Amino acid sequence: MTEKIQAIVIKSTDRKEKDKNVLLFSIEKGKCWATLKGVKGSGAKMKIAQNLFCFGEFLLENGKFGQVVTGFSSIETFHELSEDVDKYFEATALLEIVGAVEFSSIAEQKAVFVLLLQALKTLCFGGAPANYVLDKFLLELFNIYGFPIAYEKCSCCGAKAFEKIYFDYQNGEIVCTNCKSFNSEELSKITYSALKILSSCDFDKFSTIRLAQGSELGLLRVLARNFEARFEKRLKLMGILS
Repeated sequence: MTEKIQAIVIKSTDRKEKDKNVLLFSIEKGKCWATLKGVKGSGAKMKIAQNLFCFGEFLLENGKFGQVVTGFSSIETFHELSEDVDKYFEATALLEIVGAVEFSSIAEQKAVFVLLLQALKTLCFGGAPANYVLDKFLLELFNIYGFPIAYEKCSCCGAKAFEKIYFDYQNGEIVCTNCKSFNSEELSKITYSALKILSSCDFDKFSTIRLAQGSELGLLRVLARNFEARFEKRLKLMGILS
């Protein structure tokens, strides 16, 4: 029986001399492994389907050792992401995050799939500065999973005006000096400003904004640590935070 899905390649590993195993992410099946046979040959018809970020329509059939890709039609390759080292690292970080999360419903799978596709499009074609997309992706991911970060006031006492701002990793919220805990980290003003701007700005507006230099990376460190606390998964984010 043949199954048709629209999926994004989020991981690709070697198998045998000419085969590849790919981890596909789709709305219908979530994440699933499948084998591409003979794609490392120079004249392989589905050669492009082994590449990270590739988005297309995959035909899957059950084989002796798992699912096998029997047909592929490209929708968008995002090949430009592999030609820019900064974009490449940011894009692979997006895939790493998706690879780390689990889904409790089809609605959750759909929301994360749409978010990933939007983030890849913005990173590839939207002219967004480095790490803006990754920061926004994590902020939206927290919203999907019920961990929104409210920045307007202290999450504990409700104070709206406070001299120092902290991020509490125990509850994933903004707190003031009086409410901070041993697991809180003070945020610089530029990091807090980046949090506010990116939280309220859509992906398609990224080409029109500029954050203070370094603030997007400072925010990413906070968001990555918050991700690890919320999902209990370590992130490498190779080439960005390493």
